[in-house]
Amino acid sequence: METPAKLFHQLQQTTRIFVKNLNKKLEPHGISSSEWGIIWNLKNRGPMTQASLASFLNIEPPAISNSLTKLQKKNLIIRKTGTDKRERTVFLSEKALAQIPQWEAIVSAFRNDVLTHLLKKDQDELYNSLHLIQTTIEKMETK
Repeated sequence: METPAKLFHQLQQTTRIFVKNLNKKLEPHGISSSEWGIIWNLKNRGPMTQASLASFLNIEPPAISNSLTKLQKKNLIIRKTGTDKRERTVFLSEKALAQIPQWEAIVSAFRNDVLTHLLKKDQDELYNSLHLIQTTIEKMETK
């Protein structure tokens, strides 16, 4: 197998096993890794429209809508209609805000366990390489 094929296969497999195992850690606490991604971004970026959230997370609008519906049923988010009746802004609920420290601790511990054998400089190099790949793809999208 050529290097680019091996690289992207490994990236995909690594992402899948990471998400699978993070879901196992979060499941007893009532959320999934994809739901955590939404909650984490709302916590750090503040309330966002559904469209902005989907764009920022690179998630298709129907998928973000499904995730938001699940989070709303769990009383973890609130969706409010703005001046444009077609767009809704997503806010974290008090229930979510109260549980975020627990979820953050679980996710942080899992990440640290996963990265335990990677030196800080190697983590930085990996981050920079992945960021460069993402930037290249985003530039390709605009062409």
